[in-house]
Amino acid sequence: MVAYSKPQGFMSMLLTVFVLLQVTAAFSHNAHSHPAHRSPAAMDAHLQDTRSMLTARAGRVTTKGAPDGQYPRLEIRDLKKNADQWNLFLLAMERFQNKPKTDPMSYYQISGIHGRPFVQWDNAGLKHTGGYCPHSQNVFGSWHRPYLAVYEQAVYLNAQEVVASFPKNQQQRWQKALTGLRIPYYDWAAEPPRGEAAIPTSMRDQTVSVTKPQGKVTIRNPLYSYTWGASLPSEMGWGPSNGFATTLRRPVSNPTRSNNNAVNAIFGQARVGWRQRIFAIFSSKQPWGYASTAAYGVKTSRSNADSFESIHDDIHGTVGGTDGHMGYLDVAAFDPFFWLHHTNIDRLLSMYQLIVPNTYVVPGKVNRDMAQWNAGQTTDANTPLVPFTKDNRGGVYSSNDVKETRVFGYYYPETQSRNAKQVIQAVNKLYGMGERQMSKRDGEDAAPIYPGRPFQAGDYDTVLSVVGDKYAMPGSYQVHCFLGAQPANGTAPSHLPTGLVNGTAPTVKPTNGTAGNGTTGNGTGNYEYGFDSSYVGSHTFLGGSVAGSGNGTAPTLVEGCIPITAALQEKQANGELASLHPDHVEPYIKENLSYKIIGPNGQEFVPGDVANFHVQVKSCEVQPTTSDDELPEFKDYIELPRAHLPASTPWTYTPGPLDTTPDTPAETPEGYCVSQQTIRYVDPAGNFLYEEVTGM
Repeated sequence: MVAYSKPQGFMSMLLTVFVLLQVTAAFSHNAHSHPAHRSPAAMDAHLQDTRSMLTARAGRVTTKGAPDGQYPRLEIRDLKKNADQWNLFLLAMERFQNKPKTDPMSYYQISGIHGRPFVQWDNAGLKHTGGYCPHSQNVFGSWHRPYLAVYEQAVYLNAQEVVASFPKNQQQRWQKALTGLRIPYYDWAAEPPRGEAAIPTSMRDQTVSVTKPQGKVTIRNPLYSYTWGASLPSEMGWGPSNGFATTLRRPVSNPTRSNNNAVNAIFGQARVGWRQRIFAIFSSKQPWGYASTAAYGVKTSRSNADSFESIHDDIHGTVGGTDGHMGYLDVAAFDPFFWLHHTNIDRLLSMYQLIVPNTYVVPGKVNRDMAQWNAGQTTDANTPLVPFTKDNRGGVYSSNDVKETRVFGYYYPETQSRNAKQVIQAVNKLYGMGERQMSKRDGEDAAPIYPGRPFQAGDYDTVLSVVGDKYAMPGSYQVHCFLGAQPANGTAPSHLPTGLVNGTAPTVKPTNGTAGNGTTGNGTGNYEYGFDSSYVGSHTFLGGSVAGSGNGTAPTLVEGCIPITAALQEKQANGELASLHPDHVEPYIKENLSYKIIGPNGQEFVPGDVANFHVQVKSCEVQPTTSDDELPEFKDYIELPRAHLPASTPWTYTPGPLDTTPDTPAETPEGYCVSQQTIRYVDPAGNFLYEEVTGM
């Protein structure tokens, strides 16, 4: 039970004792040290401040996760195989989303921690107007761990309430389903089971059949969308699609609605690139702190261009499209897709911890004013991850506190044994190059895609590295990459930029079966590039609803990549390319590779008109392995300067005052003392798990 739900009488008594102790200490301090500094008015003000502080502290939510021991978080398709547990999860989600918006453990308030409505959560304080989520910062990966835990905690509490709503003679059945219930993840990169779509129908169906106390009923699918009600609350301040009061995915108009079928079809193609990216990151074995964040500054000492956060950004952009909620940082967490996606990111990061066990969060500077931090403040593995408290005294989790997921009562199938070998085997199986050939993209009218093949001796991995300002536009912008002829949608390639996209998108299948042309906004095109055979992939610069990085003036540079390797392997298989060696790849790319930059409302931008935007083709030699117990070795990536593209002119990175760099000295946050410490990890019941030494 969370702290704020304790009986009022007990809390009042406890508060009185605390206040008396504070007053006694204050009088004692005055009597011995500063007898003239405290007037009766000052003492009364101090008393009121103390009372307010203790009242707030006594009411804080303690983040614990699910309270019933250690159990795995499962992939959504695997959770669904347990019919009763799946039913209970859906009912818990329904109840969770219907909780009053004033409840700090409601879906509305927990989702609002991430960004809008830009208010403090659970009396945690608010230094600046903005959300708490530290995107493109050194604690991006670790901050989301307690965030997911408090979400899981809320789901579990709602599931308990659902169990109690059933007749007593049925509760044993549902109590059994409750045991070990954890939030699922959606693995968007792994090959889906044969005959199944890229995105499970359980996330795309508008309604779902469930068992309630009264029997079988049909309800609105809580994994399809979240609705604020008849209208968007005024405190939200803004929302996509002119404040549409239900979350949308790649929305189309007339009427405004999600186009989940288009999202699914594009995922069927984009998944190949995401799989390549994950495999390359695991094989790079770069330090966890570098692999976890997209911030450009932390990458200056390494040659790999990618990170888990960068891949994360592209999933957001692909789901949201040009005006869907997932495409805006400040409202993304309201879409149920967000939680399934972020649980998968947490899974990948926890797996990666076992690959590079002696690395973790690197020190860095906060790159913009946030709800809990000031721009320029140094953060590290000991910095409090506001707003998530770990005890009833108001203590806040640090990254070191949450390094082990079992602190919150969960693990993942691949981390069950806490063994690197188990992770490597899973990475090779799920994300290794090569899988069955797909003739159609999950049933949609799209061209076949080449899934890649295992690396061979002499192979190289080739990517299009993209660097840009995360908050350059009011919303997200995407780089779409093509190898071969660009789609004939009425626009010229970016090699010959023409400004706006004026073409109309091809007809796609909206989720409600009504035909639509996919256009949005002021008539500019929302062309679905993923349907074209020349399409290689995309990268998203995930921004907020307002351009600029808060109160900071410096750009927030981030880096990601678009894998080209599988597409080149196909060209080699077809006899168009002699090998994957740079000597052959570089001239081929120069003649055949192009890209487009598509911003909010489908507007195309000339590369030179996007400030701080750079691209570069990079390639690295790969040393393959024949063992499932080993990962291939990726050498250093080198630039291929002759594969000249717009915005590929060499440039020199000069770290700005707020950029994160690997050698940033760790400063102790104000009022926070750090020393070497031994952390003993225990489960919620207090049972010892393991220990490690951290600190300075």
